[in-house]
Amino acid sequence: MDSITQIVLGGAVAAAIAPAKHRRAALLAGAALGTLPDLDALLLLAFNDDPVVQMTTHRSFSHSLLVLPLVGGLLWWLFLRFGQGRVAEAPRRWFWAMQLALVTHPLLDAFTVYGTQLWWPLTPPPTMWSSIFIIDPAYTLWLLLACVIALVRPRARSGPACTGRGSYLSSAYMGWSLLAKHLVERDAQRSLHGDGLRPTRRASRCRCRSTPCCGGWSR
Repeated sequence: MDSITQIVLGGAVAAAIAPAKHRRAALLAGAALGTLPDLDALLLLAFNDDPVVQMTTHRSFSHSLLVLPLVGGLLWWLFLRFGQGRVAEAPRRWFWAMQLALVTHPLLDAFTVYGTQLWWPLTPPPTMWSSIFIIDPAYTLWLLLACVIALVRPRARSGPACTGRGSYLSSAYMGWSLLAKHLVERDAQRSLHGDGLRPTRRASRCRCRSTPCCGGWSR
């Protein structure tokens, strides 16, 4: 997904978990952690100009569900040990805020068509559920609104509910995108069977920038 979406997703998740008095700091920390996995692109660009290597290596080690929890745990320990006190005041909440801000990044990327190596260094095929486009305002909007409210009113009692609801609405939209994909693939299968064709493999992907719908899918 685009960087703005990853930033607001990480920020909303962290702000929903952190204590109210830490919410603004959690929002900023979550935003930074939400975009951290994509910084591997800068490393690849600096050390290798082969576009094939850049394409295949991006979304690998930096997006692995076997690697990111270790990174999150290390960062949490460093802030607990050398930080200014927020993590020490609520270590459990901050642990999960940092972990989820990181791991939601590759999970969100897996919903796009480009493929994400969720289990690197293992070598199953990259995960690509292909249910949304890489830029989707209908997904991002709710998270963006939640982050703005949390930033403006960090100590409000409605803060956790607001960021939580933003995450729920975006997640519900993501669920709808999977359902829409399933319906499209079901209709495609019926159409192929009606023509006497039985392909062993097929793929569908969202190609529109609005809501996932039958008119916005190619197969």
